[in-house]
Amino acid sequence: MEKDRVAKGMNEYHLPIREIDILYVMWEAGKPLMASEIADADEELKLATVHTTLKRMLRKKLIEVVDFAKSGNVFGRCYQPTVTQEKFEMGKLSIDFRAKHRKDITACNLVAALLDDEDNNMAEEELDRLEKMIQEKRDRISKGG
Repeated sequence: MEKDRVAKGMNEYHLPIREIDILYVMWEAGKPLMASEIADADEELKLATVHTTLKRMLRKKLIEVVDFAKSGNVFGRCYQPTVTQEKFEMGKLSIDFRAKHRKDITACNLVAALLDDEDNNMAEEELDRLEKMIQEKRDRISKGG
């Protein structure tokens, strides 16, 4: 549940582009990375910038240290994001959606528009998943959660 709390808190951050770049490098790698590996993965990221940015990201709890590994003759920290890419992207979408302040654009209208672009089989699968999510949300609401 800690990661869910952090993910919700991430929505409050207006993340600098370097922090977002580093998060994407980490998500793409799919494993904890050392600062040098992050810098090597993106030619626009210099090692000094990566170190400075990682310190800020640790303070914000966007990432965590999960291991130590040897790089050359020294040991370094291995970092991983505290939130999944999906939660991050959904959080951004949610913020953008609410920021529009349009009463005619509702969650229902958005879902309907997305489903209109799907073929019937995919739409049916999505509708099944939505029904399950709706029932789970109703259950949480009725339990006071």
